[in-house]
Amino acid sequence: MLNIYQNKPLLFVDGPPVFIKVAIIVEESTSVFLLNNEEESVVENEEQLSVTEVVPVNPGIQRKIIYLSNSFRRQAYQPLQFVLEEETLAGKIEKIEEETVWIDLEGDNHEIVAVEMGKIEEVLWRGKPFDEI
Repeated sequence: MLNIYQNKPLLFVDGPPVFIKVAIIVEESTSVFLLNNEEESVVENEEQLSVTEVVPVNPGIQRKIIYLSNSFRRQAYQPLQFVLEEETLAGKIEKIEEETVWIDLEGDNHEIVAVEMGKIEEVLWRGKPFDEI
């Protein structure tokens, strides 16, 4: 019969003792000190930065493009026409990266063009606005 005593260890390991060494890292100050000359140059640099306008993406157009970017649908629904502000591009969706659509244009040279989703006003298939099924 096995007797277990409360204060006695149950497992004896024959080996050297283990010591855990904790490294203490001295934290550096995060303060930034600027001289008077440097402060003026920083202000000038901030004024030179140009802010790019973020064109809002139409959720309906975004859904259509994501729906059509599937590999099967990419082949089934072609050629697509992408209506932009000034022109219409005909081709198929090559890939989508964040809010940029890469379009493989129709033609002999198969040129690939990057277009922001916010600039696309309508997606046409066979000359009519594409409606999801």
